[in-house]
Amino acid sequence: MTGTRTILLVEDEVLTRLLMTDILRDEGYHVIEAACGDEGRDLLLSGESVDLVVTDVNMPGDTDGIALTALAKEMAPKRPVVVVSSHLPAEAARRADEFIPKPYLPATFLEVVINLIGPAR
Repeated sequence: MTGTRTILLVEDEVLTRLLMTDILRDEGYHVIEAACGDEGRDLLLSGESVDLVVTDVNMPGDTDGIALTALAKEMAPKRPVVVVSSHLPAEAARRADEFIPKPYLPATFLEVVINLIGPAR
C-alpha cells in the first residue's frame, strides 16, 4: 500500500458504503470501512494513518458524523473531512472541508475526493 492514499469511510447504510468503497478502490485508494461513528472514532484513535475522512451524519451509537468530524479535525487539523447527509443542512457541517447532500452522483463524490487529496497515488 506504499504511496496509496487512505480514506476512512464511515457509513451505516451497507449498500451505500459498498458503492462508495467500490468507487474509491476502483480509483486506487485504500479504504478503511466503518459501519458507525463509534467504529470510525476507534479507528481514528488507533493511530491508523488516514488521509481523508468521509462520514455520514446520522448513525447508530454514541458518535455521530458531526462529533467524528470534530475529533478528526482536533487530531489532525489539516486532514480533510467530507460529510454526506440527506438530513443535514450544509451549514451544520461547517467544520468539514466539504459537504455532499444525499443522494449524489458517484462522479460528484469522486471529484470531491480528488480535489481534496489528489489522485490515489
